[in-house]
Amino acid sequence: MRRKKREEEHENLERWLITYADLITLLLAFFIMMYVFSKQDAQKYDEVVGHLKTIFTGGGGIHGQGKEAGLLFELPVKTMGATEVQEKLESEIKGMTGDEAVKKNVSVFSDERGVVVRILDKAFFEEGKADLQERSISALNKIAGVLKQTKNQIRIEGHTDNVPISNHEFKSNWELSARRATEVVRYFVERFAFPPDRISAAGYAEYKPVTTNDTAENRALNRRIEIIVLKSNQKDLVAEAIKQ
Repeated sequence: MRRKKREEEHENLERWLITYADLITLLLAFFIMMYVFSKQDAQKYDEVVGHLKTIFTGGGGIHGQGKEAGLLFELPVKTMGATEVQEKLESEIKGMTGDEAVKKNVSVFSDERGVVVRILDKAFFEEGKADLQERSISALNKIAGVLKQTKNQIRIEGHTDNVPISNHEFKSNWELSARRATEVVRYFVERFAFPPDRISAAGYAEYKPVTTNDTAENRALNRRIEIIVLKSNQKDLVAEAIKQ
């Protein structure tokens, strides 16, 4: 009788430990969520979501249920309106530390297209080249963290001055402007998992200047990348153009 009683106590103890483990797991997930929401950092958010998906689906699940159990819950995505996007981008850029040359060559404003982040080329690229410089990564990371919190279409535009370029890599300013825009798109898609159907690249060469090309200073202003959070009507116009 004593032996049977001991076996029952041992069995009950194991059930209690399983329940306790479940509770600790849920509390851990809860505090992770609270931490993410308090920071409002999209990059950390994505990392946490990835870890949680591994825990609750592919990483053995709860009680060994594995992938068949499915994800128990999805963290809600905080979306922002145009005004909030602009304010957040301005705040992130203002708070940048490190390379002041990058910081002073990045500006945020709104126009008929939507919210625009304008980046002069010398902040991100070497002259006549399209490879992102290492010092541009910090700024792109901050910008991407904000853009991930909106559902609007994102368009990356490349612009040059009117000085012709012709080298072994680029035969004209068209190629240079398009390649620079594509490099930013590729970084966002590969590093931050931007949905490819929500982001696009366009190269305009020298044909959409912000000022005249009569001085070196003005030409420097025309050589730029623009990251645009498109208004909803701009998205519709793009879709109509594709259909036609």
